[in-house]
Amino acid sequence: MTLAPDHEGAMRDDAARGPRSPRGPRARPRYGAIMKVVRRVHMYLGLLLFPWILLFGISGTLFNHPQIGRDIDSRSLSGERLSALTGFQPWDPGELARQVVEQLNAGSPSRYTLDPGTPGAFSGWPLLAAPRADGGREVVILRLDDGSATVSSHPPEPEAPAPPFAGVAIDLPGHRMVAVQEQMKDLLPKMGVDAAGPLRAHPKISPELRFGMRDADGRAWNVTYNLGTGRLDGRPAGARGWPRFVEVLETLHKTHHFPVHGGVAWLWALFADITGITLVVWALSGLAMWWQMKPSRVLGALAIAAAVALAAVVMVGTASDSLFGNVAKEGP
Repeated sequence: MTLAPDHEGAMRDDAARGPRSPRGPRARPRYGAIMKVVRRVHMYLGLLLFPWILLFGISGTLFNHPQIGRDIDSRSLSGERLSALTGFQPWDPGELARQVVEQLNAGSPSRYTLDPGTPGAFSGWPLLAAPRADGGREVVILRLDDGSATVSSHPPEPEAPAPPFAGVAIDLPGHRMVAVQEQMKDLLPKMGVDAAGPLRAHPKISPELRFGMRDADGRAWNVTYNLGTGRLDGRPAGARGWPRFVEVLETLHKTHHFPVHGGVAWLWALFADITGITLVVWALSGLAMWWQMKPSRVLGALAIAAAVALAAVVMVGTASDSLFGNVAKEGP
């Protein structure tokens, strides 16, 4: 004999157990769908932006290894060898710091003493260069504290023919940065902005006028007119005389800001932003995909902890070194 199911009893049992856990059968498919989207975003961002990530990765490496792609021949000189050739002796940064403080105290009403917690150390290095007869150059990088040096032979730079009008001054007094500065000097007061002084043009950065021009022989030139200095420069139109490929990559890497006039450079800045956002998305989506792999959670957590600790030490140390002295930027 078959017994009819007790629906009322089943309902009473469900009510007694309370609401179902969100980890029930419905939550699992939803979680899987979300992770599927995360994986797809992670993958397709990499496919769509791989040229940009490849460019920034390669060009970033070139800054630390300038010999790549430039046919630079380098050789090292020990401190003893350099001393025998030139008589140069290593400098003691601690002793130099002591002499600096000593002379500072001699001409100052205040009394200064060296901080033993921050001993003297050199930052940077002397770089000396000499031209060669073939158009190349010899470069010497000297380490002051131990007297060693690196001597590098650089091949001639690829150069475009110098334009006959290079350096010619063109006086357009109404269309120079001096004229812009004069017209803008009362802008802030008229806007109600309490500035300590008038607006001034940047002493080194100026816009330039670009245009094409042909000479009497029909040669095409890309011409630039500096609106700050009022001088002309340019290069032959076309790819002739371009710098080395690695230098083009470095130039692209350092190109930033959205130009106010739009154009292809605006698109470059846009894709640079998207590439940066992609790296952030990769990091976060990578964490999500790692967490989904339960057997790897412990090792992954240890790896993340080690990575964060190492990054913190390196970043804080580098920032402290970079911000040691006066970090005020030049400009108006």
